[in-house]
Amino acid sequence: MRISAPRLKAALPYLSLAVALVLCGAAFFRSEQYRAESDLNYSQTYEVQWRTTQIREHLARIHGQLRLAAAIGQMDADLGRQIFLLNANVDQLLKLEYTPKFLDERDVELLRGLQSRAGAHLDPIVQGGTNFARALQIMPDLEQRMFEVSGTAVAHAETLNTAGRIAEAASRNRFLFAAALAIAAIGYTIIHLRNALARRQEQHLRSFSSLYAHMTRSRVTALKLFLNHQDENSVSHPEMLLPAVEAVEQLDAITNGLSTIAYVAKDSRRKPLATILHQLEASYPCEFRMRIPAPAAKVLVPATVSLVLDELVQNALAALEDLPKGTVTITAKIQHRRFSNRRDLIVDVRDNGPGMPVDVVAKAKTPFFSTRGGSHTGLGLTGCAQMVAALRGKFTITSRPGSGTSVEILLPI
Repeated sequence: MRISAPRLKAALPYLSLAVALVLCGAAFFRSEQYRAESDLNYSQTYEVQWRTTQIREHLARIHGQLRLAAAIGQMDADLGRQIFLLNANVDQLLKLEYTPKFLDERDVELLRGLQSRAGAHLDPIVQGGTNFARALQIMPDLEQRMFEVSGTAVAHAETLNTAGRIAEAASRNRFLFAAALAIAAIGYTIIHLRNALARRQEQHLRSFSSLYAHMTRSRVTALKLFLNHQDENSVSHPEMLLPAVEAVEQLDAITNGLSTIAYVAKDSRRKPLATILHQLEASYPCEFRMRIPAPAAKVLVPATVSLVLDELVQNALAALEDLPKGTVTITAKIQHRRFSNRRDLIVDVRDNGPGMPVDVVAKAKTPFFSTRGGSHTGLGLTGCAQMVAALRGKFTITSRPGSGTSVEILLPI
């Protein structure tokens, strides 16, 4: 049975609409599948990275308490607790069924070796042993093992999340193409679904930030209260008191920053940019070069921007600490967009330090990534990027070895 040309021509739009709806439905369900897989990857990523971070933190505390015990010949009561928590976290990490997704066989063997060596040299101390010197000798090896394991976890998690985002983006593009063949209502549905997905991801990050801040606030406050009641006459090693106080102040600032990430979009307070920059200049005794024209200086920005700029200045000063003539240059300007009739404030924080390699720059905004050893968790630039994103802005890092580092913030005004 032949179909006449007029009938085929009349049916073609309906056929195209049917095909578009089928493609839309298939792409929608596929996108939901990618979303579920991405959420699962995010949850598993945070679990593995949280465990590795806890292990590194316990190792750092054990190392410090072993030094103290070796010096005074007596074990502190908290040392046994830290060794127990170390063993528990290593055991839990090895038992997670999805650990092989983020750690390769070599890293699993490093973890098992760490567990074995800790059991051989640290557990006897919990049972009453006093061979602190021998335990101290193995601590650098345990910390190096954990440093390599956590680095692999971050790299593998980034690869999985990037693959998930690429697959999700490809599915979304097919969804948009199919919707373009249908009606305007389908186009509206696509935009709504995209915004809902972005809101879910943003809410996921904010919930994590709020939970993490809630978990650490009381502990940091208790430690801060204890250290504030100590003086050089009441501690065995006075030279360790000031670094401990500074570390607690930094942890308190990180906790406050995480709370700010969770509620940054609700903060309605605004300050002139000039006021924030003057406060920064007064807070740090270093050479600043300010290039702020009057129109940019008068722009009212959310008060949380001061936290971002403070973190960037601290990072710049850390990069310059070994340079005799290090400078921090802060510039600002207003950019006018001709076609969209929109204005953006661009603030650039630049240092003339040693700079960073390309691979480090690419990972600088990754949660838990850090170029520093010890218990540093690497949440500073991550928090800055998420604060700026919550304000609907852009956060860009540019750096090359030997050419310093520049961090640019773009905010709509």
